Amino acid sequence: MPDSNKAWGRRLIICCDGTWQTSVSDKENIPSNVTKLVRLVKNFGTDKEDSNKKWHQIVYYDSGIGTGNLSGVESARQGGTGAGLMENVIEAYNFIVSNYEPGDEIFCFGFSRGAFTARAVSGLITDIGIIKPLDMQFFPRIYRAYMNYGAREDVKDLKNPKEKITQSDYDIKYDKNNGFRQSKYWKTLLEAEEPTFIQGPPSDDTRQIKVVGVWDTVGSLGIADVAGANLGSLRKKFGFHNTKLSRRVEHAYHAIALDERRPAFRPTLWYIDPETDSKSELKQVWFPGVHINCGGGSSDGFLEMQGDMENISVATFTWMLQCIAPYLDIDQNGFKAYLEQYKGWINKLRNNCHYVHASRQSTFTKLWNKLPDMPLIGSEPDPLADPPREEKPHTHEFDFGWGVGPIVDSYTLMYRGNGSPRARKPGHEEMEIEGQWSPIKGILTSPEPRPTGFKTHEYIHPLVHYRNTLLGKWDLDGDEYSQKKHPLAGWKRELRVEQDGYSRYWWYAPSGVENDRLPEWCILPHTAKGMNYERTWYSAAQGLNRDCSVQKDEKSAPKTVKSSPKHQAGYLEELDKKIKFDPEKLNDYEL
Repeated sequence: MPDSNKAWGRRLIICCDGTWQTSVSDKENIPSNVTKLVRLVKNFGTDKEDSNKKWHQIVYYDSGIGTGNLSGVESARQGGTGAGLMENVIEAYNFIVSNYEPGDEIFCFGFSRGAFTARAVSGLITDIGIIKPLDMQFFPRIYRAYMNYGAREDVKDLKNPKEKITQSDYDIKYDKNNGFRQSKYWKTLLEAEEPTFIQGPPSDDTRQIKVVGVWDTVGSLGIADVAGANLGSLRKKFGFHNTKLSRRVEHAYHAIALDERRPAFRPTLWYIDPETDSKSELKQVWFPGVHINCGGGSSDGFLEMQGDMENISVATFTWMLQCIAPYLDIDQNGFKAYLEQYKGWINKLRNNCHYVHASRQSTFTKLWNKLPDMPLIGSEPDPLADPPREEKPHTHEFDFGWGVGPIVDSYTLMYRGNGSPRARKPGHEEMEIEGQWSPIKGILTSPEPRPTGFKTHEYIHPLVHYRNTLLGKWDLDGDEYSQKKHPLAGWKRELRVEQDGYSRYWWYAPSGVENDRLPEWCILPHTAKGMNYERTWYSAAQGLNRDCSVQKDEKSAPKTVKSSPKHQAGYLEELDKKIKFDPEKLNDYEL
């Protein structure tokens, strides 16, 4: 029986949305995966190891930069430059400081620049700890010291500053000595004439993070090298201090977009150094789609409807739910209701859509809508008025199967000034050190830069193979570039039986190096332990494909329309027959 005299512990859950995305607006919007998560976290949870132990689950939601009551120019400035991002980091950290009690668990989630925020907040906690509320008076001093440490200004002490900074140099100086709290900057804080920490510095117990979950972390701030100019110094100033996953983070999950090719949107993967950390769980999984497909919340569902209507983002969302469910209580009935809500929305778009799409507007209306509000010329928009709707409903035809809708290329004209498209590199991504890009793992076939031994624990989601099989090619909205330059072009997928008799699919890179491979993620079958979110969405998507094959018209009898050819019944069921694994060790194979 729980002790009625003992206060429940708290799970403090930080949720940070992406650029221009918010769930607290008076305007209709399509929720991102961050918003979906916020709405499905239960208020109370039960400890998985001790059923008598209960938790309050307290959510802090932070809208993305470029949102709120801003002018169009200011919104564009914040979204384009990342202005205001540091304030978001500090506000989230302040929430934790104001609410934390010993024994509480910390969770951080985010998408895009919100993923930066989530990872930066977790970095503050693991590097500094959780200070006392009164010490927030001196937080600017603490933060300046932390940022100066992050700028790595004393890296020149390592060697000749004209020489290239290698990853081993970086590790020796900043990581293997326990980081910020062993640096001269921390010592300065402790020895300040005016005490920085009124009740002493935060204890090591406050430096633990239970879970960090992110969707497609990009760059440092998404700051690109424009027209050949190296902006590494700017990225260094505001960049991550934690591309190496801290050993104080127990579980880290990262969904990554395979088809994103904007150079400003390089993915920022975590890595683990097995020599110094073997305890943290890290899973980074590649999904089909571009940045917005990974994190969800595309306005395309209201506008042109050229994309996949959030289909892939539901797959990345359910993957995240499946990963975090052992540590965070999710409202399963709410999740079922969400799927019904989503299916209802798709059916409405399919058969009875009243949205006003730009493609259906006159040229004059399109141009007029791009102008700012001008009350002296026309009436100011009424914030309480319903959004415009077409009187006569219209229908749409698009693909409804599991993750097979069109992927719209994000490398548009406005991004070409940032340089040529850059295909992402599964298993071979880079990190930026002192303004220089270097392979995280080194180069397996070359002594310089030598293999680092770092582990990124990457996986290819089976949705990638499913989509490629049904479409017959690597696709990106029909762009032919992808046939030769797609990140997985030339890779081979093979079923491999391990020495222990278990088997799974692996993806082998065209380099020919034996260890240059990535495992395919395994979607668990349903068990008696609880809902399998990925499998539930897979089944729902199959049903959605069948349901939307019947076009319903109020003025005529229902008629059958052609089923989506991009659908294969029983795909996961066939995988289940081929994959043999130890259920207790699923996805724990060493890479």
